[in-house]
Amino acid sequence: MGYRSQVVLAIGPELMAQFMSTMAKSPEARTLCFAEHDKLVKDYDGAGSMLFSWDHIKWYDSYECIRAIEDFMEWAEGEDHEDKFKFVRTGEDMDDNEQRGWGFDHVYVERSITF
Repeated sequence: MGYRSQVVLAIGPELMAQFMSTMAKSPEARTLCFAEHDKLVKDYDGAGSMLFSWDHIKWYDSYECIRAIEDFMEWAEGEDHEDKFKFVRTGEDMDDNEQRGWGFDHVYVERSITF
């Protein structure tokens, strides 16, 4: 069981070398991103960028694959590259939303009631 989230990670081409370095160092993260995604869009919003999407994922930073991606985002933030990536996570609870980075402004949370 466990708490599940929907997660989207978009990465600009400027960060792709560092992202691929992260993937090379973590086979678990590489598998998560390139084999276990629910959606992968290459050249999302421009050549060289990528968007990964996972539905119903346990996004726990105690998992090595998640920790590697979190470390990549911390690196990007530390290098002032927040405008070159976007991470959005929505949890099962209505008020459980997380966002990092501010690139890719058309990736955002939208919750609505439909009837």
